[in-house]
Amino acid sequence: MKRFTDTDKYKKPFIRGLKGAYKLLWDYLYHECDNSGVWIVDFDIAQIYLGMDMPVNKSEALEVFNKDEVKIIEIHGGKKWFIPSFLTFQYGELSPENRFHKSVLLKLSQNGIDLN
Repeated sequence: MKRFTDTDKYKKPFIRGLKGAYKLLWDYLYHECDNSGVWIVDFDIAQIYLGMDMPVNKSEALEVFNKDEVKIIEIHGGKKWFIPSFLTFQYGELSPENRFHKSVLLKLSQNGIDLN
C-alpha cells in the first residue's frame, strides 16, 4: 500500500524535538498502521524493524508523543493505538460518499472510534 509522506516533517518542532529512536518509531507507526490510523501495539516487532540500536518502549513513547498534544490514543485497553493525525494527513475530511473513505469509517467504527 502506498501512503502520502510529509516532506517537511523533519522541519516541524514535534519531530525535531524527538530523540532519534522515537523519530524512527513515529515514522514506522505511520507506515505500519492500517488505513484508519490504528496500529496493533507490538513493541517486540517494532524493535526488530527499528533495530536494536534504537531502543524504544511503550510508556516512553506515549509520554514523548503526547507531551504537548495528544497524538496517540490508546484503545482496546492499550492493545491498539489510534493516530488521529494520520487520517487528517492522508485523507483530509472523510466522506461517507467516498467508497474508500467508507472502509476507513467502518474500521473506525469497529474500533469504537467516533470522530464527532
